[in-house]
Amino acid sequence: MEVVRELKNVGYDVVRVWQKPPGVPGFRVWSLFGKVPLKELALLTRELGMFFTSGIGLVKGLEALQGQGFTKQTSRATADVAQGLTSGMSLSQSMAMRPDVFRPMYVRMIHAGEMSGALDKILDQLSNYLERELTLVRRVQAALAYPALIFLVCVALTTFMVFFLFPTFVGFFDGLDIRLPAITKSLLTVTSLSREPVVLTLLALLPFAVGYILNQIRRSQSYISWLSNTLLKLPLLGPLNRAMVLARFSSTLSILMKAGVLQFTALNITAGAVGNKAAEEAIERCAERIRDDGDSLSESMSKEELFPRMLVSLVLVGEEVGNLPRVLDLASDGFELDVDTTISRATVMLEPLMLLIMGIVVGYVLLAVFLPVYSMLDAL
Repeated sequence: MEVVRELKNVGYDVVRVWQKPPGVPGFRVWSLFGKVPLKELALLTRELGMFFTSGIGLVKGLEALQGQGFTKQTSRATADVAQGLTSGMSLSQSMAMRPDVFRPMYVRMIHAGEMSGALDKILDQLSNYLERELTLVRRVQAALAYPALIFLVCVALTTFMVFFLFPTFVGFFDGLDIRLPAITKSLLTVTSLSREPVVLTLLALLPFAVGYILNQIRRSQSYISWLSNTLLKLPLLGPLNRAMVLARFSSTLSILMKAGVLQFTALNITAGAVGNKAAEEAIERCAERIRDDGDSLSESMSKEELFPRMLVSLVLVGEEVGNLPRVLDLASDGFELDVDTTISRATVMLEPLMLLIMGIVVGYVLLAVFLPVYSMLDAL
């Protein structure tokens, strides 16, 4: 079972595992905000590394961090980790008790640092990794900000015209004996339906229904695998997702190898960090071939469609010169550049597309309003 493997990875001896009884079914809005902000986790990791290397001690450092500008969730987590350390648990075991703050990949990397005796390096490199990940996320958010603003303006303008501007013309049309165009009739139908209590209730419940359905679907492993594969093959999003996955793969594997983690273990930890189920499975297959067949990393990667030939060639060069972590860092930089290029290209394509959609919607409403007016003026 996945939970048994996760617990064993952080040093627990599993005696018994049982499933929590299901709660009330439904869409839990709060679950969307269950993880702490990436910025906060990066700052916490950086400060933990400073406390560890300065000799202050993790327990005192964690106690000092409580209430230092962090959210309540993070402050409680630091208190729990400090309590776990005081009771004799390792840092990774203490962090594993708070999966809402410390993700499994994070805990596994801390555990690898403890086992290799290089926890200070892992904390430093993990904070660097989280900061780079934060930069990547901010780039994507910045690229989507303008198209999202255009979309919101379009929705607000359309709502105003349909619900406030158009009804004033409806009463005017009713008092005249004119034949309304089809486009006006369609907008009249939409307006009248949108004012029905039943329709308003269904629209209000729609986000919860969609969220509930998505929650049920996301529990299916076959659906997750299919969606992960699809995200890597879509015309526009595919290259972006692949570049992000490969950037995470290269940087995470480099961090672990610099800390002296065995390649097989490092690959299994890296698999949980890439953020894509299909890529995770491909990396795990690479690890299995290295363990079972004695393949080198480059040989194993060459058998997976996920990895481009360029990356395989770079890994081969790194193996030959004995400096694979450095080569992986260079590859990660290259893939992050690809992410920037892909985001810029997508933004250039998305902005005119959103403007076109807004123009079509607004044009539809304007034609529906003013065509009867022009017909009436021609009849005079």
